[in-house]
Amino acid sequence: MTVTVVAMTSINEDEPMALAEYLQVTGPLLERAGARILKRFTVNEVVVGHRPAKTVFIVEYPSKAAVDMVFNSAEYRSIIPARDLAFNEYSVTVATDGESANDAAVAVD
Repeated sequence: MTVTVVAMTSINEDEPMALAEYLQVTGPLLERAGARILKRFTVNEVVVGHRPAKTVFIVEYPSKAAVDMVFNSAEYRSIIPARDLAFNEYSVTVATDGESANDAAVAVD
């Protein structure tokens, strides 16, 4: 079953080299995992609260194991210092829709 990941990011414009290093590693990692970016959104306005990020990516992975492969890999861990410089805001979450959650509950029973 595919897994949807929501990445909320704000790029640190003062660290273009760190961003380039991060993208150089994560691009091939996503490709190897079979992940694909489905949609990219720019947050233009906040109606209530504060803006959590400037850009939101919706990424589809073929499985939770593929997500774990990327984020637990030695390659990914090696670029965490670059990631922390490249982004002012960086949050990655796994999301499910109501139907997927219901399907998962039924599968467990």
